[in-house]
Amino acid sequence: MRTFQRRLRMAAFGLSVLALMATTMVEPVAAQVAPRGGIVEVTGYTRLTLDGGSLGPVTVVVKGKRAAAIRSALAGLSATSSLPDCMETVDAFKISFVAHQGGRATYVATEEDCPTPGIVSISVDGKTTSHLREDCALRAAVIASLPRGRAEGTRQDENRCSF
Repeated sequence: MRTFQRRLRMAAFGLSVLALMATTMVEPVAAQVAPRGGIVEVTGYTRLTLDGGSLGPVTVVVKGKRAAAIRSALAGLSATSSLPDCMETVDAFKISFVAHQGGRATYVATEEDCPTPGIVSISVDGKTTSHLREDCALRAAVIASLPRGRAEGTRQDENRCSF
């Protein structure tokens, strides 16, 4: 009888471990949050055209308060399951999080300029994991990080954000 009870407890423990592993594998928490450390790179564009796409990339490394503002704005975006029904779209800007200078981006947020306001696509390790609805805070943080007189396509207020 004791052996049976011990085996039953071991089986119950094994099942609880499997259940815990299954719940953590479904949606990793780290995939939904921008990395805290590393380097933040922002890419804006000199021109955004439907026929030519996003032209003239301008990439800058963002540090300090501006990087914190971008992380905060990203964290404040809400998920959306409805994607826009756009015939054509262009990328307004891209935010890449890399572990070290010259490293591969592990987390990328890209805003498309089709709906108003835009949709931010999140990619983790090259795979799109979610879509977030932009509320203009992220665009304001991105524009503040870009050098004046450059990336004018991104600076245009296509999404009716008022800065």
